[in-house]
Amino acid sequence: MRAAFLVALGLGLFAPSYTHAAEQQDSPLAVVRIGLAGCHQQTQPAPAFWRYVTAKPDLMLWLGNNVYTDTPDDLAVIEEGHAALASLPAFEQLRRAVPMAATWDDHDYGLNNCGKDYALKEPSKQHFRRFWGLEDCVPADRDGVYHARYFGEGDQRLQVLLLDGRYNRDAPGDDADTLGERQWSWLEEELRRPARLRLIVSGYQVLLDKDAHFETWSKFPRARRRLFDLIRASGAEGVVFLAGDQHYGEASRLPEAIGYDAIELMFCGVNQQEPHVLNRGRVTPVAHAKNAYALLDLQWRASETDEPHLLFRVFDADRDAAELTYRVNFSELRN
Repeated sequence: MRAAFLVALGLGLFAPSYTHAAEQQDSPLAVVRIGLAGCHQQTQPAPAFWRYVTAKPDLMLWLGNNVYTDTPDDLAVIEEGHAALASLPAFEQLRRAVPMAATWDDHDYGLNNCGKDYALKEPSKQHFRRFWGLEDCVPADRDGVYHARYFGEGDQRLQVLLLDGRYNRDAPGDDADTLGERQWSWLEEELRRPARLRLIVSGYQVLLDKDAHFETWSKFPRARRRLFDLIRASGAEGVVFLAGDQHYGEASRLPEAIGYDAIELMFCGVNQQEPHVLNRGRVTPVAHAKNAYALLDLQWRASETDEPHLLFRVFDADRDAAELTYRVNFSELRN
């Protein structure tokens, strides 16, 4: 399917307008810088948002817990939380200048650690679609907010797959599911579409250890095996996981998990911080600044001195200094 960015009414957010061709296309222009954001507590200052404005990303990805709206049964609380985000001048400036794509996690879905039994799942979904301008890429009857975005062409084609790990999620368990059958089928189809780099966005970590007290796909071992097997069977190259949930930044690696190493870049907490937990797959220092922002820079083509790669950086927003830097060569993302 083909899409052009349109300014959504009311909020002014960029949103794709799709037709029903074989492939989606948000923009033929290559993305070379992506801002990563999430775990934003709307009752606290968020100076990191101005750093995103200055960094001038080509795309903003919101990884979940974009606001905190915990409520068992009051949609107005969810609406008010998002209205607080929309009222921030830096966010307003970003949304008018930069295409945005978003998924949710528990706190903007509606309630801590909740899943498929959440009472407000459907009205919360409809509100999320409206707020983030997703009406054209997330059908009203879809079982969740999962969707795909595409940018660039040829050897600069970027696929962004935003998963919904809430709407159909079981309680954690050995045989529990995270996505639901319709989303699994959608993911299988999307992985077979052409792209050089594929960013799979999950609100909570895929590679984090099972014994961590945070939520993680490792507490859904059958679903995680299915995810890895699906990627491997599809032959999809260029897969990198992006995740939120924890209030710090890190990179993790699981050798040969998807036919090549599974790599996860985790950042969340634009204005929050907490101690990090055990992660046996961690391959970087941990970035702990309370006010933080993250950038993903893409070098699509080789130069005389360098090969194509992505560069993940997490910054202390108060000092505007990088706390974490991790590079992945595109050549690592294939069998």
